Amino acid sequence: MSWLPLAVMDRDLKPDNVLITYDGYIKLCDFGLAKEVDSIDWYRMSKTKHTADVGTIEYMAPEAQTNDYNHKIDIYSLSLIGAQIFGFDINDIIDGKLEAKTRMFAHLMTIADIYDK
Repeated sequence: MSWLPLAVMDRDLKPDNVLITYDGYIKLCDFGLAKEVDSIDWYRMSKTKHTADVGTIEYMAPEAQTNDYNHKIDIYSLSLIGAQIFGFDINDIIDGKLEAKTRMFAHLMTIADIYDK
């Protein structure tokens, strides 16, 4: 698949757009709102202005409601999908109502830091 660009923001990651094959591989689908970006910079917002309020509101990162955001909005969405997979209520996470048992999941939402190193 060498024709796929390397720097892409999906901007609409949600459970409906994540498929699991019989072999256990995860596949993403529905790239209707995806956007190719010049490069991925872990420390700065994208130099390109983006369309605000794209995607599904339940899985949208707060900064995606502005024109200044980067690929980390997809990491935020994936974290919420992961929370649901493990049985957590995403509304409690979004509202900051984390119970003691869900605090461990909050560490998963910092997954971007792992890739920064």
